[in-house]
Amino acid sequence: MKNKIAVVTSTYPNYDADQAMEGISAAGFKFVDLATCPGYFEHIIPRPEEMGENDYQIVLDKVARYGLTLLAVSGHTRMGKDDTVNNLKKVIDFTAKAGAAYLITDTGEVKDSKDEDKFYADIGELADYAKKNKVTICLEMHGNWCNTGPKGAEIIKSISHPNVKLNYDTSNVIFYGGVRPEEDIEAALPYMAYLHLKDNGSGKKEDWNFPALGEGVLDFDTIFKKIKDYKGPIDVEIEFDGKEHSLDEINDAVAISYDFLKNHGYI
Repeated sequence: MKNKIAVVTSTYPNYDADQAMEGISAAGFKFVDLATCPGYFEHIIPRPEEMGENDYQIVLDKVARYGLTLLAVSGHTRMGKDDTVNNLKKVIDFTAKAGAAYLITDTGEVKDSKDEDKFYADIGELADYAKKNKVTICLEMHGNWCNTGPKGAEIIKSISHPNVKLNYDTSNVIFYGGVRPEEDIEAALPYMAYLHLKDNGSGKKEDWNFPALGEGVLDFDTIFKKIKDYKGPIDVEIEFDGKEHSLDEINDAVAISYDFLKNHGYI
């Protein structure tokens, strides 16, 4: 397989970036997606909004110490706010300086036409800025608006910009959209630039249950057949049951996921 495969550090929600990258590297992965999600995950320090001119190098040096390469930046929890554009421009600045080509975010909570208008205005300005910086913004299947392959495809077509694509999440479409990725992903494939492989423990909508790859109910054999021509980057994401888990438990799940992908020819 030709895909570059990372682990997103949101897999380690109660641990710092060093602990996350140590576990990711020990499992055998070579790439990392660093999460900077104010209020949830702070794995880029200083935060991109607060960085000095050369602070990005501090982060890159840390990544390199663990034998990893920064593949993407996950910069959620910023869309839909009054300061969305300014804050995400700074995240794009960091992403570009750090040599990563992908910024993953969500659409924010879009509840009505006013929210939609703000989203499309903001993403249009951000898309042009991302293009100048050679970064692709990848909108994750997340929340109650961008929650299925067809809806994500519709949003990307409406934006109609080469630097905004989908980040399809194989489990979020169940949690938020109530659909199965084995069928749903087909509509998203032409609009995808990134993919989150995340298993699901029950297959039930709004059930927070995301174990190591291969330990849930998803039919990955079918999913892998559907994405056989997809050559873009992939993240492994593990979120368990939403409760706090020990560092050893998380590291074990990351290692299990590495072996699962290796057995399927992805590593």
